[in-house]
Amino acid sequence: MRSIPSMNARLLTAVLCLTAGATGRSAGQATLRSYVVDHERSSLYVVTHKAGLLSFLGHEHALVPEEWKAELCLADPIPRSARATVVIQSRSIVIDTDSARALAGLGGGPGEDDVLEIQVKMLDAEHLDTQAYPEIVLQIDSVSLGGKDGMVGFGRFTLRGITRDVSVPMQVEVLPDGTVRLSGEMRVQQRDFGIEPESTAGLVKVSNDVDLHFLLVVAPSDQPCALGDP
Repeated sequence: MRSIPSMNARLLTAVLCLTAGATGRSAGQATLRSYVVDHERSSLYVVTHKAGLLSFLGHEHALVPEEWKAELCLADPIPRSARATVVIQSRSIVIDTDSARALAGLGGGPGEDDVLEIQVKMLDAEHLDTQAYPEIVLQIDSVSLGGKDGMVGFGRFTLRGITRDVSVPMQVEVLPDGTVRLSGEMRVQQRDFGIEPESTAGLVKVSNDVDLHFLLVVAPSDQPCALGDP
């Protein structure tokens, strides 16, 4: 007589386990769809920092790409499988224009002649090498949901044909009109991508650290996710 209750207990346990597993799988398989970027309300910019004994004589610089696109695959709520790709046309990057410095919150910058010289040097073969590497790519393959309104994206960043793993902390906000606002910044090191920071006699130089800031305002579309599995 003891075997029947025991068998029923084992059967009940198995059913509960299967049910929990099925629920977990369905919850983790949220249907992703494409979100469209509102470029008028979105922005990307890069800030380079100064270093060296006479760093107070130098400037921080603001770089802004004039040509870029982003594809995002999200759901509501955002699942761990969410992903995104941002592609920057490297030749379109401009440095230290008035609008770029204003966007980055920087004050006065170098003079006009210096800006022209820096612009040419930034795009040359020793730096961004835009002829050989026309695209800079940030790819997010998955996310981890964090604290209040926060998450971290995990993926890869490719510059000058070199790819490094990255983690990107960001804030998420759903706006009253239904669009989603993603903002954050990512720090990379120039030497990791074969770029030697500029230096003047070792006393005034550009820091190895570079910060990419982003603000993406995106709206859901009726299209399925266009990005393949990572």
